[in-house]
Amino acid sequence: MNRSMINATNTMTQLQQRLDLVGSNLANINTVGYKKRDASFIDMLYQQINNQSDEASEQGRKTPLGIRQGAGALLSQTKLVTTQGSLQETGRQLDVALTNPNTFFQVQKDNDGTVETYYTKNGSFHLTPLGNGEVQLVNTDGNPVLDSEGNTISFSTDFRELQINKAGELTVVSNEGNEIFALGLTRVNRPQSLEAVGSSLFRVPNALNQENGVQNLQGDERAGAGIQQGFLEQSNVDMSKEITDMTLTQRAYQFNSQSISIADQMMGLVNSIR
Repeated sequence: MNRSMINATNTMTQLQQRLDLVGSNLANINTVGYKKRDASFIDMLYQQINNQSDEASEQGRKTPLGIRQGAGALLSQTKLVTTQGSLQETGRQLDVALTNPNTFFQVQKDNDGTVETYYTKNGSFHLTPLGNGEVQLVNTDGNPVLDSEGNTISFSTDFRELQINKAGELTVVSNEGNEIFALGLTRVNRPQSLEAVGSSLFRVPNALNQENGVQNLQGDERAGAGIQQGFLEQSNVDMSKEITDMTLTQRAYQFNSQSISIADQMMGLVNSIR
């Protein structure tokens, strides 16, 4: 097959993955706590052809000796961008935003009988009844929110007010007294290694659960999370940038598609020669 067709075909498959990534970012532009991903490309393996028989005569040459014939472009990395999204004021007592980019809330999710801990920037919390005169703190998908000890948070329905301070402590004000729960806050020192599982949830690979990987915030460290009650962090997707990336990727895809068509026409002309 024509080498140009091989290069174009390889590149088109990688460009399609970038288009899928941009589409995912645009689809989640209004998703609370969503973190976008950016794509980067590298050259595939290339073949070095040394066609100069007399290197001495090439003295003073500005370009490298020989010819480098590539095999297309490769999508090398999809990078998670953890920069903070804009804050939207809601006024709800159970809406909480984290302004520290590396700090996440902890939630619990049941995956076919296996209970796991996930991490999220979505601080839109709600109360769901447990049926025993108590309510449980959950996220928008109904997954329980965890405290600093890894336990679910539940309290009596007889409360008058809910307050969350800068240290992430939920105070339940009632006529019988106040209850205080410390929301589970985690600092991820290597956020690029987080695995997105949907619904603004992230999973931490087991390799990160080592020293300097994941750290549950305790004591004075919790004040650095930058908690703001009554606010929600929106997605950090920049629509203008995503539209620009999509346009450039589509043009590159079209260019490679035309390369295949031209190569096919040239091969047809050669085959028609008698």
